[in-house]
Amino acid sequence: MRTLYRAQHHEAVRVVVGPDGLLHAGRDGRIRVDPADPRFAAAVIGDLGAIDDLPDGPETLRQGEAAGRPVVIIKPEVATDPPNGWILPDDLRAATPPGVPTGQTDAHGVPLLGTGAGCGSTIVYDPADWPTKGDPPSPSGPEVLLMLLRHANAFAAGADDPSAGASSSAA
Repeated sequence: MRTLYRAQHHEAVRVVVGPDGLLHAGRDGRIRVDPADPRFAAAVIGDLGAIDDLPDGPETLRQGEAAGRPVVIIKPEVATDPPNGWILPDDLRAATPPGVPTGQTDAHGVPLLGTGAGCGSTIVYDPADWPTKGDPPSPSGPEVLLMLLRHANAFAAGADDPSAGASSSAA
């Protein structure tokens, strides 16, 4: 028998509870979600699954897996108005290319330069802030999360340039 139609099949997002108590998502578990608010955690996992359908989504996830640096996703402590999401590197110097100023100085006022070693990051993001419709339409939660994951990949590769202006903010 010949197959005439094959539906697209996306694997479910693999999620396990890690030894740190966070939800480890994806094939390698490097994306970690704070489970304190079950609705938040479920929405983040849903957005991670939807990234597979976005242009550049699967490639961004593959690049992050290859870099192997952890990404922790947490809910903002206070609701943001207007909606916002941002990302912070675990180590700004490691996230910045070698020799590039980080925008920080040491105790003597000497500019701190990047090492390019790469590092993990923390994404502060609430999927509830990003409805799929509105007037004017805002980006969807998966689109915002994908943008933040691209920044995480730059941090992981030690390739983020803080002087470019968009290194630690997203939406």
